[in-house]
Amino acid sequence: MADPTISESSAVSAVLRRSFRKLFPAAIRGEGVHVWDSEGKRYLDFSGSAAVNFVGHGVAEISAAMAEQATKLEFVHSSQFTTPVAEKYAEELLEFAGENFRGGSVYFTSGGSESVETALKLARQYQVEIGRARRYKIVSRKQSYHGSTLGALAV
Repeated sequence: MADPTISESSAVSAVLRRSFRKLFPAAIRGEGVHVWDSEGKRYLDFSGSAAVNFVGHGVAEISAAMAEQATKLEFVHSSQFTTPVAEKYAEELLEFAGENFRGGSVYFTSGGSESVETALKLARQYQVEIGRARRYKIVSRKQSYHGSTLGALAV
């Protein structure tokens, strides 16, 4: 299949896009904070952190660490296993978080939306556990964005 270009219509693509009116350039490579499209145009990547933890494009150290880990273990679910990498990272996060979090625990999620939903569930469960089940309201800002899942969209 040929690389899609900026001139192709969204109607031609098999990818469901966020807009039917906009033509999307085909990103073909990235370096640091920049992305290049199939026409050679360079963009400052302001969208790279949407839905991911953005560390830059083409960072050799990150690629090498990912490749090394992939040769050992790709993924195991936290409901069944832990890993040395997860344990080490949890310790680093708690240390970074400071004294108030000493002795605490870290719960890893796959992204921001899931993190927001988990926080909502934890807040609710805490109120139930301390005998205040009637406390169920969550305060948020009008027209704020907390993620794309139904729970996150609700706040």
